[in-house]
Amino acid sequence: MKNAATTTPVWKTWGKLALAGLITAGAVTFAAGPQANAAQATSASIASSLKAETGSVYIKSIYDLAKKGQIPGLQAIAGKTPISAVHYKWGTPDTGGSQKGNHYEFYNFGMGRGAFGFGVNKAGVIYDLRNFGQSVDQTVGIKSLTFASVIKTLGMPKEVRWNGTDKIYVYHPSAAYELKFVGPGTVVKGKIAHIDHINVYSAKAAAK
Repeated sequence: MKNAATTTPVWKTWGKLALAGLITAGAVTFAAGPQANAAQATSASIASSLKAETGSVYIKSIYDLAKKGQIPGLQAIAGKTPISAVHYKWGTPDTGGSQKGNHYEFYNFGMGRGAFGFGVNKAGVIYDLRNFGQSVDQTVGIKSLTFASVIKTLGMPKEVRWNGTDKIYVYHPSAAYELKFVGPGTVVKGKIAHIDHINVYSAKAAAK
């Protein structure tokens, strides 16, 4: 029997076509490499897919995806999908790609096309999926959500965390995953605190 520490991880033996199948088009279309990122994720397709992404229906869809370890816009699964699949489809990340051990990598498509983040463990598997939405039109998508709208739909979370000035509402859609809504803890008087990003997090994968 081979030593577990020296056995090649299963995902490293997968072919490129298998990896490509793990992450497919959602709100953002995956590009073949860094040069094609913006070309593939067109403003028209984003605008079309975001039309229904508002209010309680959208929040419920986020919650339902989180049960399976997913976020809107991707078919990647927290705790299962290797970051190499993302690299193959999107190329080198904008930030974080050269780090070792547990780390984060980020892709920002710009021009209203959205941004995504990936927490990656030392085995190269994604343990945290983040969707930052797009900031051009804050009436749709992630940026349209508020803590009040989240509470109205999902109820008050049993756990509220803080990271600096950011407030984090933590829900548990399943035993395997945490769903987090993250946004500013305070805002200027007269303004409403909108969600900055959402996370679907696998604690089990983060510990590997």
